[in-house]
Amino acid sequence: MSLVIVENPSEQLLTDEVIHEADQRVLPCLQARNATWQYSLLAVDRQRMICTFKAPDAESVRDSYRKAGFPSRTIWSGELIKLADQTQPNTMMRYVIEGTYPRLSETDWDEISQKMQRYCAEHEIEWLQSYISRDRTKVIYELIASDISSIQKAPHKLGIACDRIWSAEVLKP
Repeated sequence: MSLVIVENPSEQLLTDEVIHEADQRVLPCLQARNATWQYSLLAVDRQRMICTFKAPDAESVRDSYRKAGFPSRTIWSGELIKLADQTQPNTMMRYVIEGTYPRLSETDWDEISQKMQRYCAEHEIEWLQSYISRDRTKVIYELIASDISSIQKAPHKLGIACDRIWSAEVLKP
C-alpha cells in the first residue's frame, strides 16, 4: 500500500456539512478501491484541507475523487517521515508548511532536515512529521508550536521552500 496525499483547496468554506457531504460521496469510492482514510488536516480558516490515505496507488484515489465528482484535486504518492511521538495529546496549535522544490536529493533532504531540527529545538517547535512526494518535489511539514510567528520565520531563516503556511485542526476517522 502507498501513502497518498490529497490537497483540497476550496473557494467555499469547508463547513462540517460540506465535509460530511464530500465524505458521503468519496469514501464509498475509496473503499471500493481498497483505499483507507488515515486523517486530514483542516485549515482553521476552512479554506484548505489535506487528506492522507493508504491506497494501492495514487491513481486509485484519483479515480475515486473523479467518480465522486471532485476531479480537480492535487493527488500524489509520498513517503511519511515521522519525527515525534504523537501519542500524547498536545494543546498547542498544529501548523502546516507546504513547499515545492526542484527535485531533492537525499543529501538535500538531509541538510534541510538537520537545519529544521536545529531551528525547531531553538524555537520550542515540535516537528511531528513530514510528507515528501515520491518525485521529491513536494514537502508538507506538520509542526506544533505555541504561536505561528516562529513557524512563519522558519522558511526564510532556513532557506527552505514555502508555498503557504497555515494553522490546522486534525480530523480523524
